[in-house]
Order: sequence, then C-alpha cells, then structure tokens
Amino acid sequence: GFRRQSNRHPVDVLEEPDVAVAGLGMAMMELGGLPSQEQQNALLISLQHHLRHDLQKAQEAQVLGRWLMMQCGGPMPGFSRLARRLAKLGGAEVFDPCMAVLRDVITAQTTETSPQQKDALEELARAFKLR
Repeated sequence: GFRRQSNRHPVDVLEEPDVAVAGLGMAMMELGGLPSQEQQNALLISLQHHLRHDLQKAQEAQVLGRWLMMQCGGPMPGFSRLARRLAKLGGAEVFDPCMAVLRDVITAQTTETSPQQKDALEELARAFKLR
C-alpha cells in the first residue's frame, strides 16, 4: 500500500486506507499523552477487529502508520494529513471503521479526551466534509 516516490510526500502516495486508519489511531493515541502499552494493544486489537486484519498485518499497518505520522512532523500535523488522504482514498465507506478504531483508542486511555484529541476529531469531520 506504500511505495516511496521522489518529490512527493509519503502520505500523498499512500494507497492503502487501512494504513491511514492505523496512522490516525497512533496520532490520536499520542495526542492524549504518552501512549501506554495497554493503548497500543487496544489499537492493535481494534485494527484486527474493525479492519479484519490478522495480527501481522495489523502490526505492519501500525508501524507504517506511525512512521507516516512522524513524516508529517508529529501527531497533529500527521492526523490532519492522514485524515485528508483517507477521505480521498476511501470516502464514506472508511469513515465508520476509522471512527470505531479511534473510539477504541480513546476508550483505552486512563484520562479524559484531551483538547488536542477533540481538535483532531473536528479535523476528521472537516476532511470527510461532515462540518
């Protein structure tokens, strides 16, 4: 789902919506503070359940998604760019699985939803033209 191209940002050449969803999950996790092992496990389980991946494919998507997020300069810019790319790749049909994964990530954290996480959800709504 990913092949590096010169003169193009890695997110802009991403062809696999599931990797974008994994990257959004990683970004959402980091926007809530330092991710715990429980949160990372919850993301992995959520990717397997909602995207119907086996363990290996879910782990690969998680690693590549985090790398893509970091190529954007951190969790918030990564979330924004990945959200726009996901909307282009899959449209409305990928929105529900993406929200299910993000919901699982937020549920797994021990603190309340952070202001940055709320901003990220607003950004997702804009990317999918829901607001």
